[in-house]
Order: sequence, then structure tokens, then C-alpha cells
Amino acid sequence: MPMKKSAREFNCARCHKQVIICSPCDRGNIYCGRICSRRSRALNHRIANQIYQKTQKGQQKHALRQRRYRQRLRDKQNKVTDQGSNDLSQYDLLPREEKSQEIEQFYCHFCRKAVSIFLRNGFLRHHQEDKKQVSSSWPLGP
Repeated sequence: MPMKKSAREFNCARCHKQVIICSPCDRGNIYCGRICSRRSRALNHRIANQIYQKTQKGQQKHALRQRRYRQRLRDKQNKVTDQGSNDLSQYDLLPREEKSQEIEQFYCHFCRKAVSIFLRNGFLRHHQEDKKQVSSSWPLGP
């Protein structure tokens, strides 16, 4: 039986869901997936925009953008180019998935591969000695 990958367990910084991530997938992740990371990024972007719009330059650019937007709305008022969409059935159901997992089995939330049942809470630390390359082939002196 092959040895299972080492994994880290953490709580998502946004939704606080418990997440298990294997070493190959782990890049210092703090979010459970794309949805939380994108929502958090959007929130941080919104906050940065609000701070910028409180500056004089931000207020001027915002006013100019709003003037252009209102002009586009006035120009577009009488134009109708879109067609309505077809009604989709509200009663379509997806098939129910049956999940069968063993009690003592954990999977990476990102790649879905089985990992060891022994989980870390912290990051793996790589020593500097492992990264240094010793090059003793060059002669010293002239």
C-alpha cells in the first residue's frame, strides 16, 4: 500500500470552514476555494475603492465617470436591440449523489486525492541548507 501524502488542516479565513490540503496543492492557502478567495478579494477591492473615492482625485474621476455613464444612458434610451430569453423550467432537479466515505479517510479539498490521517496545523518549513548549492569546483585565486 503506497504512503499517503502529508496534509495540512486549517480554517478558511472567510467562511471558517475546516479545510484539508495536501502538500503538493498547498501554496500558503488561507481560503477554502475560489469562491471565498474571490469574494474576499472583491471586498478588499471595494474597500480600497471607497478609500480612493474619498480623495480629491478620486472624487473628480468618479464625477467624470458618472457624467459619461448618464450620457450613455440618455443616448441608449430609444434603442432596443436585445431579445428576451426563453423560460427555463424551474423544476429541473439534479440527481442526488450518494457519498460513501470511510470514517478514517481524509481527502484534499483541492485535488480530491486521499491523504494521511495525521494532519498538520502549520506550514512545512524548508531549511536553508536544503536550498544552498555547494559549488567547490571553482579554484580560488588567479
